[in-house]
Amino acid sequence: MSGWIFLVALVALVVFCVALGIYFHASPLLKRGVRHSAVCVNVGQVAGGSMILLEYTPVGAPARQYTVGPFVFPPVRIGGRMDVIYDPKRPQEVTLPDRLPRSTRGLVITSAVSGAVLAACVLRIVLAVQG
Repeated sequence: MSGWIFLVALVALVVFCVALGIYFHASPLLKRGVRHSAVCVNVGQVAGGSMILLEYTPVGAPARQYTVGPFVFPPVRIGGRMDVIYDPKRPQEVTLPDRLPRSTRGLVITSAVSGAVLAACVLRIVLAVQG
């Protein structure tokens, strides 16, 4: 029985960490993200498809580069443009608009539920070890 509890705790920990990581990346971009046009400066091949190197220039900051992919079919060629969303306070935080969740409500709920399940499993394991 404790093997199942340990497995559930491990899954809950992974889900909790992933949801929290996505939340911390997406939340600032949703709150204050700036949509900006980036230019494709390189297209490279990897095992999973094509990687695209985009260059964008945040307002009042030097140009930055962002690698995105893999794509089965690259959406742009070298010299083509794609929109990105970056955080003006941390311009290195950037993503494509379609990779950003519409809200963080689901991430907060997922974090809360997985955190509660994790806490219950840890409590159960601690009580089993003591008793």
